[in-house]
Amino acid sequence: MAQSERTTESRPPADGTGPTERAWQLVTAFSNALVQTLLVLLALSVSTSSKLALVGAILGLTALTIFPGLLLRNAVWLRRAFPGWIGGLLESLFRGAQRNVWRLLATGVLVTVLVVLAVVPKDEPWRTCQIPDEITLLASGETAPVIRRAAGEFMARKVDWWGCRQVNLTVSGLRAGDARERLRDWTFPVQPSAGRTSGEAPGARPDGWISDFVEEIDYVRRGESPAQGRTFGERTVVATSPLVVAASPSLADDLTQGDWRPGVRAWASLLRGKSGSRLQVLRTHPRASNVGLMAAAAAPLPEEDLSAKVRLSDDARDVMCRYAGSREASPMLLTEQQLHELNLGLSGAGPAPGGCAAPAVPGGPPSPVTWRASVPDEPPLTAVYPAGGHAMRYACVSKRWLDLRRPAVIKRTVEEFCDALREILPRYGFRDERGRLALDRLPKRTSWLRPEAPVADWRPDVLALLHGLGAPLGERVLVVVDVSGSMARTKVNDGRSRLEAAIQLAQLVVTSRGGDRTTGIATFFPGDGHDVGLAPVRDGGKALAGKLGAILEDYRSGSRPDPAMRPVLRQALTRMKRTGDPQERRIVLVLTDGGNPGGLTADDLKGNDGVRLVMLSFDLHGCDTPPLPRLRDRELMSCHDVSTDPEQTLDDAFNELRAATG
Repeated sequence: MAQSERTTESRPPADGTGPTERAWQLVTAFSNALVQTLLVLLALSVSTSSKLALVGAILGLTALTIFPGLLLRNAVWLRRAFPGWIGGLLESLFRGAQRNVWRLLATGVLVTVLVVLAVVPKDEPWRTCQIPDEITLLASGETAPVIRRAAGEFMARKVDWWGCRQVNLTVSGLRAGDARERLRDWTFPVQPSAGRTSGEAPGARPDGWISDFVEEIDYVRRGESPAQGRTFGERTVVATSPLVVAASPSLADDLTQGDWRPGVRAWASLLRGKSGSRLQVLRTHPRASNVGLMAAAAAPLPEEDLSAKVRLSDDARDVMCRYAGSREASPMLLTEQQLHELNLGLSGAGPAPGGCAAPAVPGGPPSPVTWRASVPDEPPLTAVYPAGGHAMRYACVSKRWLDLRRPAVIKRTVEEFCDALREILPRYGFRDERGRLALDRLPKRTSWLRPEAPVADWRPDVLALLHGLGAPLGERVLVVVDVSGSMARTKVNDGRSRLEAAIQLAQLVVTSRGGDRTTGIATFFPGDGHDVGLAPVRDGGKALAGKLGAILEDYRSGSRPDPAMRPVLRQALTRMKRTGDPQERRIVLVLTDGGNPGGLTADDLKGNDGVRLVMLSFDLHGCDTPPLPRLRDRELMSCHDVSTDPEQTLDDAFNELRAATG
């Protein structure tokens, strides 16, 4: 029996191959599989599913060649596990594949070669890379450095298998106010004509905008005009970051009196430091910094309280780069993300914050060496979270220019980048759109961040602030409100009465002014006790807004007929003529529904030493009431219809006044 077993073991294998043939099959099959796999990977125009199917077929054919006995044993097991025709079919399939393995391999090679011959000429692997799609994005100078890093990650994902970049993103960073004004009124090159010299274009018009707060997009979109050739897409909130006071541990302890819990200390107690003191928080000016703008919305403070260390042109990134490495640095108002970026650089756990590289030589370009604080052993800064959970809400939006032909792929790529920002930005210290901090996606040394810090669903009322950031409406403004019955009884499009809409616009005007600019209030009935003399606005316009609210309450249900407008306007113009210097911008702003302007003449509007009359009409035909059209055509006054969209028309009026009197 033993001899019989030895004789059986020495017989050739049942599949008809010996050791030499089996080794040759192994080498041949492996070589074929490798070559075919590489060829399939080169077929770039084939879909991913097709590539997977081809690779799977090649691996299967290789397995049939190398392990035919194993597959047959599996077939027997399958026949036992699945009795009946299914098991028999599987066994027949495997045995047929074993007998025709070389035919199958030849068929696979032939199919792969045909696919490659169809694909490679189309892809032209020998060609140079095509020029990528050029896309320009706009962001504020405070956010642009981080967006550039995110854009670098996005572009790396857009490199094809040949190593060719498919898209090139350029991120432009402008001061906060400059970005808004650029988007609201883009200046195009001026062609030489009629003795004029050609002007310079301000740069490539952006295909997308990463805004620091959602309301900023609404503000710019409100001034959107199809005639100017621009259109915004749908905005996407991509991240949030709460406002914090960044200070050294010792100063943070003094500010909070030892209680560092997030949201415990009110803004007023944190910003109590006097000018020049070590506890004065360095805040940036709203004109140059969106962080400063949001801080002004969260905690209104007079501009006089700004530190002398902060220039009017500084943004938050300028301040943090200038003072972060000094032991004498005062606390700084930043976002949580900016604090995180700054601490990574100070602690050596990350690169220098964008824009903080020191020049290699005075006045020269930034040095490529790693940025370090001037005091390397200084511990990282501490974040003090004020009460209220006020946070920046970053939004991304595409922009289409009607006079500029751009491929449809540009808009799709911008929207794809906006979606990618929601995944990329949390790795740089931002919170997601719901205010959640992903510590697991940050470096381990990030103990300075407090994920439990609250982030409120805050919608700041920044419209008045934004209006006040442009060129001043005038050094001296007198607001005259029509309080007649027609204003109180008639509704505008949004359901408010004309008087309510007028009072709210007037409140917007007075709260957008401050400092030495003087403002007064008058009504169409001078003896009603509501007149307020021209005086500097020192409280952010709160007192004047309260006076206007009292006017609304007294005349909400009024029924007085329209008085003659001529004596009211003559008195207001004379009053302004006697106020201030002729070189100052002096404006009488009248809020009315047209009223009774009969008898008003050109002589009434002349000879007032440059005092400007601007009328906002809450009736669709108010500006057409004689003699207003004739006076307007002679440029003796301005009249704007605000019956449909009061805020937009007020914006237009502001822009006109700034252009005419700036």
